[in-house]
Amino acid sequence: MDRQPSHPGALLREIVLPETGLTVTQLANTCGLARNTVSKIVNERGDITEDIAIRLSRALGSTPEFWLGMQAKYNLWMLAQENQAEYKKIKRVEAA
Repeated sequence: MDRQPSHPGALLREIVLPETGLTVTQLANTCGLARNTVSKIVNERGDITEDIAIRLSRALGSTPEFWLGMQAKYNLWMLAQENQAEYKKIKRVEAA
């Protein structure tokens, strides 16, 4: 994967909140989450957990898999970048 995937918080910040007219506080209240939790996600300092994915999907008419998939792609890309040198040392195992 060459390009860094978007953090799900960017989608919330740039698309969902403006299109719905919700504030971070209103989205947090709708989802039954602390404002701080949603704020961290929107500012790309927090992750979408399984619980949050279910809550967002219920509130926004999406699926939990969508939010978790976005988060997983972002996390995998970041980890691959951070540990690139270490991962390059790993050689593929050949069948005997």
